Parts: sequence; structure tokens; C-alpha cells
Amino acid sequence: MADTSIFFVETRSSEQRPLLCRWVEHLVEQGENVQVAADSTMAAQQLDAMLWTFSQGGFIPHRIHDASSSSPLPGEVMITTGETVVPACEVLVADSSVRLEFMKRFRLAIHFVLMDDTERRQESRLIWQEARDQGMTPRHVPYAARLPALG
Repeated sequence: MADTSIFFVETRSSEQRPLLCRWVEHLVEQGENVQVAADSTMAAQQLDAMLWTFSQGGFIPHRIHDASSSSPLPGEVMITTGETVVPACEVLVADSSVRLEFMKRFRLAIHFVLMDDTERRQESRLIWQEARDQGMTPRHVPYAARLPALG
């Protein structure tokens, strides 16, 4: 997708998943079709459990996507393993590292910059630079910032 917006969101490793849940909730409330990319089946199952219990005041409809899954219902979050494409999803929230080329398949991508993980932080820098080199304008979300307006 040519017009991908990528938000580079600073966080700490221990806070990444609760923050991911806040982003997913925010995006679903905005009417977005969201895909969450995990790096393993175990991570997908952990995210599944977190999304069931995360919101005290509501419910985030979601499920783990597999090869036999049907298309998501409107507002249903799809949790995938790796760089799996779910055609109905226009927004990606990456729990794990994904390549820029994969992020570019979406209208909006959320990439977490783990400030306390030197290797992942350096990987984020390289993705940021690659995005800039390709003429994109990545957006920085500082640690502890409020969720930005997406419009």
C-alpha cells in the first residue's frame, strides 16, 4: 500500500503488551480493521488471553487467525503468527518484529520501539531509516505519550 503511515511507539518490554492492548482498543473504537502480528503460536495465545481480559468496560472482539479462518467480521481483531496477510485488515499492530515491506501492505502500522532492548531498538532504527529512505514519513510516539489522533 503506497500511503502507509507508521507510528514508532516507544515503550519498555514489560509494558509493550498492555500498551498494545490499549492501541488495539483505540483502533477498534475508531472503526479500524486490525491485525495483530505475533512471532509465535504461544505469543498469539498470550495476546488472545490478554484481549479477553484487558478492557474492564467493554469487549475487544478478536480471534487467532489460521489457514482455515474465514474473513474477519467488521470490528473483529485478527491475531496472526508471523507475516501472514489477512486481506480485510488495513491496520497492523506488530507485537513482534516485522519487515518494512510487510508493514507497507497496510494503511497504518504500529511498531513498538523497545527502549530497554538494545537489539530491538537498533532494529527499529534501521526500519525507521529504511522508511525514510523510501520517502515515507514515519511518526514518533514518545514514551508515555497519549494515543495520538490517527486522522
